[in-house]
Amino acid sequence: MLLSIIIPVYNEQENLAKRLSFLCEQANNFSLEIIISNSPETTDNSFNVCKNFSKVTYLKSDKKGRAAQMNFAAEKANGDVLLFLHADVMLPNDFYKQIQNAINKNFTFGFFAYQFDNDSAFLSFNSKFTTKDGLFAGGGDQCHFFTKEQFQQLKGYNEEFCIMEDFEMMTRIRKQKIPFTIIQSKATVSARKYEHNSWLKVNLINGYVFLKYKFGAHPNSLRKTYKSLLREGV
Repeated sequence: MLLSIIIPVYNEQENLAKRLSFLCEQANNFSLEIIISNSPETTDNSFNVCKNFSKVTYLKSDKKGRAAQMNFAAEKANGDVLLFLHADVMLPNDFYKQIQNAINKNFTFGFFAYQFDNDSAFLSFNSKFTTKDGLFAGGGDQCHFFTKEQFQQLKGYNEEFCIMEDFEMMTRIRKQKIPFTIIQSKATVSARKYEHNSWLKVNLINGYVFLKYKFGAHPNSLRKTYKSLLREGV
């Protein structure tokens, strides 16, 4: 199984260096293709970071936005399976075997439960909800993976969504009744949003924006609301 790991980035050079070090080590043991899909608006040294890793394919997307960047890289990926990874998320050490097992069980889509890189009791409470299916299941930090055939049938991520593209994908998957699995070997997610704001504030904002999404608010409105309320941009 050739697994294409696609990382959309926008000014993420520090996180990128950490992710690529780990992934290139894994590529020595497993059949991996590592693709960086950079935003055309990136202003940092992500390109130079990628040049330090011979096993990394660097692409500059034609369009900005995470959905567009992921679709752009997916079109060029060679893998049988596509894994979409945020630059500030660390995969578990056994991610390849876990995905391989899921594919062998005929799942064409799935994602990972996660924990935070902060041992706060409140964040541990949040992470428990990622271990099972529920209203908020399948957010992008949970690292979506698809067979390439399934991703193509879904026509990729909806590029109209500059935010919440992960939940829009989940909405379509549920409507089409595509079976999925939640891998219990946990990814590790950055707690920076919570550290820059507060646990209560982030959860209230996330819930409010998700509610607006459910009621059909335009993606630009969702992004504007999120950016105006949260200290960290998206």
